[in-house]
Amino acid sequence: MQLNVSLSDLKRHAKTTPSAFISLIICLVFTAWSVYVSRNIWILIMAIPFILGLTLIPIKISQMNKELSDQLLPEYVNYAEEYNISEITKDSLNQRVKVTGKLDKVIYGISTKPTIRVKDNTGEIFSNLISPVPEGIKKGDIIELYGIVAKDYKFFGIMGIPNLWKPKIYGIGVRKI
Repeated sequence: MQLNVSLSDLKRHAKTTPSAFISLIICLVFTAWSVYVSRNIWILIMAIPFILGLTLIPIKISQMNKELSDQLLPEYVNYAEEYNISEITKDSLNQRVKVTGKLDKVIYGISTKPTIRVKDNTGEIFSNLISPVPEGIKKGDIIELYGIVAKDYKFFGIMGIPNLWKPKIYGIGVRKI
């Protein structure tokens, strides 16, 4: 497994995956505190694999997702049907779509996959992207979102109460217009 990671990759990763970065910081703090209190260097030596894992595994997953997005995006650009947000209904489930609108919100949570909210003049829709928002795209930009219509359950995420869901887009890629 080859992993080329630069300092700029680490900074971007810390910004786009705050939960992984916070886990790494907590691990480092507890390790430093344990070594300081116990004066036992073996604690640090035993913690090194965990620290490397908390650093490199999320970065590798993010890189793999970006490569997948880069691979699939040209196919979606060619074959996805363009929709206004109001046209995306429960009947559109599993359809490839292209939505053009304003990037209204970017939410980074536990995973390396952000959730974005896109608005056009007909409505708004949430999208879970498979990779972080590309550099240079920020809130307020007009974007093209490519993906597949999926279910967004109101209460329990991916498994919810039947009939209490609305459409969302499982985002394959985003391009700035």
